[in-house]
Amino acid sequence: MKPSAITYILFILITIFAGCSRENNSSHSGQLDMQQSDHSSPSGKTDQDDHTQHNRQIDLQQSDHSEHSGMEMEYGEPADESIYHVSSTWKDQHGHSVDFDVLRGKVQVLAMVYTYCEFACPRILADMKRIEKDLTEETRQYTNFVIVSIDPQRDTPERLLEFAVANNLSSDSWTLLNGSDGDILEIAALLGVRYKRISDTDFTHSNMISVLNREGEIVHQRKQLYDDQADIIRAIENEF
Repeated sequence: MKPSAITYILFILITIFAGCSRENNSSHSGQLDMQQSDHSSPSGKTDQDDHTQHNRQIDLQQSDHSEHSGMEMEYGEPADESIYHVSSTWKDQHGHSVDFDVLRGKVQVLAMVYTYCEFACPRILADMKRIEKDLTEETRQYTNFVIVSIDPQRDTPERLLEFAVANNLSSDSWTLLNGSDGDILEIAALLGVRYKRISDTDFTHSNMISVLNREGEIVHQRKQLYDDQADIIRAIENEF
């Protein structure tokens, strides 16, 4: 065979080999693209998209927690005297004029909240109802629960009665009070409760539940929203 013929045959073989190699590489790349597509979610979202969405959810949760934390104020130092020494007159949920001295003789479980609250106040009320339920029947007969509104303009006696009925608060053991701004401040100072209006509809305030003995003196206070109420129940029972 002549050298030119051999050279020609070698050129043909090299060309065929190179073409096969390019075809295999193209097929392999297509398979990789299909695998990457299969790893994507059916909606077209990638793992990076899911990670971004997760971070957004965390940010929203932190924002909600931050907003809730902003509704709470630190508590102050309570006064060392009975709340029955105040001379103010209040309206209860039935529109009757009362003073605090009318509560004398029973242990009082008292909180300062407002009925339009959507943050801590529903939790405080739920805890007070749970405390009432967990008391023995005998202890419950000599214990009263008091709600002092810090929003007297909206928490009228009519509103307080509506709130009491909606939450199954019996008049035999629950007293809801509406008073003047000055009288509310006086009771808050005696109890060490702090509150402040932050908008037309909302207040920031201490999330406190106080236990008063039969003479209106503080014997225990739960000062944090998520503290256990077992200590409150023990404080009440120790008065009997």
